[in-house]
Amino acid sequence: VGYTLEATDSMMFHPGLSVDSSRFSAVKKVATEQDLDVFMQTFDSCYRNDDPLNPYGDLGEYVRAARATWHKHHTNNRIEYFVVYDGDRPVAVSALTNHKGIGYISNVGSLLSERGKGFGKLVTMYCIQRSKENGNSTHCLATEEGTNLNAFYKAMGFETRSIAKLLSKKIQ
Repeated sequence: VGYTLEATDSMMFHPGLSVDSSRFSAVKKVATEQDLDVFMQTFDSCYRNDDPLNPYGDLGEYVRAARATWHKHHTNNRIEYFVVYDGDRPVAVSALTNHKGIGYISNVGSLLSERGKGFGKLVTMYCIQRSKENGNSTHCLATEEGTNLNAFYKAMGFETRSIAKLLSKKIQ
């Protein structure tokens, strides 16, 4: 009694079948400091407060945490960052965390000016393929149920297997 539903998180899973690799040449794995700088700048540009499809707003401190995470885990492929290029211009990003047979896809974003051109789908499908190549049998991500992003991933073949409701209660 007295609780308000704030959000419903959706854990989504992909079977890993039917991955279209025809455009994978546009994706580059972050391997150097220069690549990481491009990733971070593009990543930060993909998430803006004035973006109606972005539920997160500016990334702020998260960008620094993402950089530190790459430094800590990229040499053993526990974390992999990817940048999609349209010609020589970076337009989308994603991350793949590999752990105990699970490939967790996160930080997927495309520049607002490039939305609708398939770059978000491309980088997500690339992560699924990399996850398979890394020996993972499970490929997943998290969204909020009922959002545009949730529908976007469902259209790619992701299925919701579990949800978690975030409730809040005003303290008086």
